[in-house]
Formats: sequence, structure tokens, C-alpha cells
Amino acid sequence: MLAIVEVHDVSPYYYDEFCKCLELLSLTGISKFSLLVIPNFRDSYPIYRYPGFVNTLHYSGQEIIMHGYNHTSRFKLREALYTYGEGEMGGLTLQEVYNKIESAIDIFQIAKIDTKFFVPPAWVSNPFLEDVLSSFGFLGVGYRNYVKNMENNYTVSSRVITFSSRKLLSYISIRVVPTIYKLIKNDPVLRLALHMKDFSSKKKIALWRLLLKEIKNSRRLVSYGELLGKGGSSPSLQGFQSAGGMVQ
Repeated sequence: MLAIVEVHDVSPYYYDEFCKCLELLSLTGISKFSLLVIPNFRDSYPIYRYPGFVNTLHYSGQEIIMHGYNHTSRFKLREALYTYGEGEMGGLTLQEVYNKIESAIDIFQIAKIDTKFFVPPAWVSNPFLEDVLSSFGFLGVGYRNYVKNMENNYTVSSRVITFSSRKLLSYISIRVVPTIYKLIKNDPVLRLALHMKDFSSKKKIALWRLLLKEIKNSRRLVSYGELLGKGGSSPSLQGFQSAGGMVQ
């Protein structure tokens, strides 16, 4: 069985939380994880202005995933269950999506970061996102319940374990996440999504410590690149049932 440990909302704005997260991953023996980096959080924190932060990203040696452009959006009632003003890609026009991805790539290039994988903030997408990503040479995209190789439309079922960051839902999620893990612990592929806001809660940190240790002892950790491969199904998936059929 496989797992991806995802560190969401990586930005200079959350640098202290990011350091706490790296410390937790080290203490729990997690040596492979994916960093979901926001190029310009809230239009105020372009990563290239923070060379120490960028050096930390490079020094980590971990896979870097583009995580939107600024991670903000207008509040939309239909997305209220999942996010509050963070589903950046939801409801955009084709031109708006293109402009955001182009700007995000420009910032990554200045910071000398190259990536071929994308996860939209709050896992909220739109009909144009994949076409735009493909036009810029991206290979894969991650959603809430699956990840997709856009070169061949191959999808891999992969449910996410995560905590909510909204006040009431945050409390509820602390209660229910252990139960959710028990219900889906036998899935062939799981993703653990650690958000920067989690590291302001001692209860969430404690639960992540337990879950990460369990995952380390029961699964093989992989990256997006390993899970999807660069041109087809990854050898990591041989014998697993995907959303698109049995991997050969």
C-alpha cells in the first residue's frame, strides 16, 4: 500500500508553521513528502522575495507542487462546506485561469523551481484548469478523491485525510479524523494533507504524530511523480485498482 504526505499552503507567510511541520516530519521519520507551494499568497508574499525560504525549499530535496497562485477567492456558497474564500480556481474564466497559471510559473522560474504537478487550493477546480495546465506542460493534477495523469487521462483513486481549518468544523474534524482513517485505512493509496494552520493546534499536531507514525510503518511513501509516472502508469501501482481500471 502507498501514501503521499502532502504539506499544504507552504508560503513565507507561514514560515514558522512550516518549520514546525518539517520538525514533526523529521521526528516521525517521514523522509519523503510533497510541498504544495503558493507562489504569491494573498498577492503579498511572492516567494522570490524570501531567499531564505526558497533555499529551505531547495535544501529539503522534496517534490514541489504548485498550489494555485494566491490561494484566495470570493466566497461561494456552493463551496462553503469545503472552504471559505480559498477555492481560488472555482468559477474562473479561461483567461483568468491562464493569467493565474502564467503568473505562478513566472514566480517559480524566478525562484528556480520547476514542477509538473498542480493541486488547486481547497481541491476546487473549473472546466478550463486541465487544458491550461496541459498547455504549460504540466503532467498531473490532484483533487480531493483522486489524482490524474493529464497526458493519458489515467486517474488513481486516492482519498485525503485532513483537518478543517474553520472554527466549528476544525473542532469536529479533530473528533472524526481518527474514525475516517479507520474506515479508509485499507485503501491502496492514501494522501495525508497537513495544512499550515494545523500547527497552531496542539491536538492536531498530536494526532498527526500518531497518524504519520502509523503511515510510515504500514505504507510505502511515494511522490506525485512516482504515483503517476511521467508518461503512463507508475510501476509503483502495479496490481492496484485505480479509478480508471486495473493497472497492468
